[in-house]
Amino acid sequence: MKNIFLLLTVFSMVFTSCDPLEDINAEIDAQAKPIVGDAEYTLTDDDYEELNPNYGSLNSEDDAKSDIPSLLTEMYPTWGNKSTVSVNYKLYIGNAFGLKDYGLTQADYTLSGSNLLGFQSDVTPADYLADILIAKYSTPKEGDYVAASYFQYTGSAFTVTPAVSFDENFDYGTTTGDLTTISTNKWANHSGAPNQLQYVTNNLSMADYPSSNMGGAMALSSADSEDVNSSLTTIITTGTVYSSALMNLSEVGDGTYFFHLMEEDGSFNYSARVGAKSDGAGNILFGIGASSSSLTYGTTPFNLNTTYLVVTSYDIATGTSNLYVLSAAEATEPGTAEATSTGNAGNSAQRIGIRQGNGGPTGVIDGIRVANTWSSLMTNDVLEDEVVGAKVSHKAIYTFTGDAWVVPVADQFYSVSDTDFASIGIEAFGSSTQPNSYLPTFLNLKFPYAQEGKELNVLYNYVSSSSGAQTRGNLYTKKDGVWVAYESTINTSLKFGHDGTTWVPDNTIKYTLVRNGDYVYIASQLTSAEYSGLIGNLAQYGDFDYNWTEAQINFALAIFLDHLDPNAEEGQKYILTYVIFDNGESDYQTGFVKTGGVWVVQ
Repeated sequence: MKNIFLLLTVFSMVFTSCDPLEDINAEIDAQAKPIVGDAEYTLTDDDYEELNPNYGSLNSEDDAKSDIPSLLTEMYPTWGNKSTVSVNYKLYIGNAFGLKDYGLTQADYTLSGSNLLGFQSDVTPADYLADILIAKYSTPKEGDYVAASYFQYTGSAFTVTPAVSFDENFDYGTTTGDLTTISTNKWANHSGAPNQLQYVTNNLSMADYPSSNMGGAMALSSADSEDVNSSLTTIITTGTVYSSALMNLSEVGDGTYFFHLMEEDGSFNYSARVGAKSDGAGNILFGIGASSSSLTYGTTPFNLNTTYLVVTSYDIATGTSNLYVLSAAEATEPGTAEATSTGNAGNSAQRIGIRQGNGGPTGVIDGIRVANTWSSLMTNDVLEDEVVGAKVSHKAIYTFTGDAWVVPVADQFYSVSDTDFASIGIEAFGSSTQPNSYLPTFLNLKFPYAQEGKELNVLYNYVSSSSGAQTRGNLYTKKDGVWVAYESTINTSLKFGHDGTTWVPDNTIKYTLVRNGDYVYIASQLTSAEYSGLIGNLAQYGDFDYNWTEAQINFALAIFLDHLDPNAEEGQKYILTYVIFDNGESDYQTGFVKTGGVWVVQ
């Protein structure tokens, strides 16, 4: 009848209330008895998107305790006091160890006495790396790792100011003739028949090359024998000497050098000798000789009657020369040369020389430049100082132990090398080549005698589409003959209970007393005279009866809890369901919490 009146009230509110739905809910809430329920629930992707967007897990147990109650309120709006829900969720517990990539800076190299972006060749980087990392990371954690990337020069290295020492555009007017005469002896004969090497008024050009399409050019002939040279404005005695020229060859023979650096007039200390010969199929092969007329030829066939930019380098300290043949000007020195030759070291660059005859080519040369850097060959702009010297990159792994960064113990750590990746068949791990698809098998092959339970911190290269190349790592443990990766996200659960107002984290365990067994146990423990007339019902019928007081039942249940969970921790909660007979059997519930070592009724 009460429900009928409630419905009538609801209908009347539809017509009289300003906000009828709100009033209806308030009335029902005041009248309805909350449901007591128990459930188990596993968070879905949609739940994670609501609770912790973009992560697919929760970051801590504290987050779970604070965030999940609102979700349960939405899911179980009619559940009330003593309801429980066990929630399964993914918990991020962190990586096995912290790992950082660090690239050394100029300030780091300065500590070793280097004013360049790299350690000098005579420095031992390990003497400085640990102190550099201590200064970089103020609060490292025990077991953290750092992959420190650095450069070290392989030989002498120094700073130079880019400068052009020779720039010849053959701007000698509109009349052809022998070069030495036309140039008023800027070009001088040093060998062979004089007045044979010709000046022509047509020139060569290449986009973005600064000495292009200006003045005339020089014309070589394989039938002539004159050799000429011209002095540099500045003699180069240290570092690397670069020379360049536009060349268009119409004929090549068996091959010899025709373009080179030289010292003083009359000296045969030639460097970076450029040669050309036929490949036997109507094409050109270019070659280089560091200091010898015996040349090393490249394998690329180049076309006759085509303009190329031919560039050489000569390292005065090592005697090594490189040759580059370009179809377009390049701002930076290519990583791979067409040909390389090593000869005498120590030759200075004082002149540029041109040689004809003896199997040499026929063709046109224009736009000759000599400089102390590649960059100054390719522009007339004023350039900032550059570092000259070859350097290589290295990566050193350090771990934090005690109060210092140290090289990790080999038995506890392994870094997957480039050779290892090659044996796997990939260059690095990535989104489509995940480490766990390869490392368990690789580690079994690498460490076939590793014992059960062996742990190994493994570092490796990883290429991310968003972040690029990185160093990553994980802990691997040998379990049942298989290397298993540490999981940074685990599946766990947390119980929540309704306290009558809201959902709260709750460790409450619900237990229903089992007839005969549990009741018989309680009867066996109540030996005092107070219970002599009561325990018969427990053992015989498996219930309490109306003769028991509430205090007596609670005392008996506390004894049972000591039996059920003797090692319960402080704060552990239980809700016990039991039977009382009073003109019929009815289920009752009582809550207990372990407080001060004893069970106290909630």
